[in-house]
Amino acid sequence: MTGCRAEQPPAPTFPNWPQSLADFRFRWAAEPGIDLVAGPAVPLRAYLESYRIWNFTQDPRSVYPGFDRAVPEALPPKSNSSTRNELVDIRPLPGAELFGPPGPIFGNEDFHILELTPIEGGYRAYVCDGMYSIFREASKQGDKRGKYVSVIDYDARTLLGDIGGLKVWRVELTDSPPVAGAPAMATAAQRGPGPAPVDDVFGPWRISGASDDSWGTLITLESVPFGRPGGVDRISECSDRMPQWRTERDAIIKRVLDTPPTAEPASPGWPSSTG
Repeated sequence: MTGCRAEQPPAPTFPNWPQSLADFRFRWAAEPGIDLVAGPAVPLRAYLESYRIWNFTQDPRSVYPGFDRAVPEALPPKSNSSTRNELVDIRPLPGAELFGPPGPIFGNEDFHILELTPIEGGYRAYVCDGMYSIFREASKQGDKRGKYVSVIDYDARTLLGDIGGLKVWRVELTDSPPVAGAPAMATAAQRGPGPAPVDDVFGPWRISGASDDSWGTLITLESVPFGRPGGVDRISECSDRMPQWRTERDAIIKRVLDTPPTAEPASPGWPSSTG
């Protein structure tokens, strides 16, 4: 029959996953010996994914279950010289449209846990963050109107503070002292077909500090990717561990697409129930 066109089936919906991210997924990897689907890596994954979803949607209600209990309210930015940056950055800054205005996001974000080290009361993590394969529709003006571009090159944005589409996060988390009412840690391996967890996977863990920029006070400032100790080495290590080499990442950032990219499946993803 002429004049008829088959309709595309609607994209599947998942619990705790915004519809604007229907064509976007997170992918995780880690150094040998780090278990992505059990232990402290699970709340770490849930925290950074929630953080980014909040960035994308500009909606604090879009975070995963348990986030509000596990993550303290952020301190006011630069309130005084003793303000710790890792407590200012622990939640997204309201109204900061780092990735452009809320709207559909496409592609993938690649995380790689570079270090997950026991410290007093918990763990310290350094996490590579590859943002170069995150795409959105270009602005409504200029020669890219109606096209799809990497958010790193979105209208030549410079607010992300990335290095070739990469950042390094430092995150510290603790389960001491126990918090009344916090659930036990999930016993089932946290992998599966879902892009988001169905239930609270933070368990007894709390985020005690996080930043992709700097750590400490104005007096004791430590730059996460560059500064002491060994920050320059970390961004270089992250570059080596991304799924694409630097030249490939640069090419991705420069792409101007007529249609949005197809996201690779979430990895390791989340199970259909916490268990």
